[in-house]
Amino acid sequence: MSTVKAYYDGITFFPIEVLDIPTGRVVNLTIDEEETPSPEIARKLAQLAYINGNLEKLNETEPLPPEFDDILAQRVNFAGTIDL
Repeated sequence: MSTVKAYYDGITFFPIEVLDIPTGRVVNLTIDEEETPSPEIARKLAQLAYINGNLEKLNETEPLPPEFDDILAQRVNFAGTIDL
């Protein structure tokens, strides 16, 4: 069992940290009310924490292979126009 802090906007709970829970998983929710300065500040803090958590996950990924630098070094010139 784990505890997760979340912001509630009246309809949806937004986790303040990135969760590693499979989609569709049913969870039990316990409400422990904390005072927040304002709903807008709490929402922004929750979004920032979520973004930071995603950035931390990106740092855990494997670096790009050396071939990627070779691909980027190739120049591509587009000539003409595209009719849509």
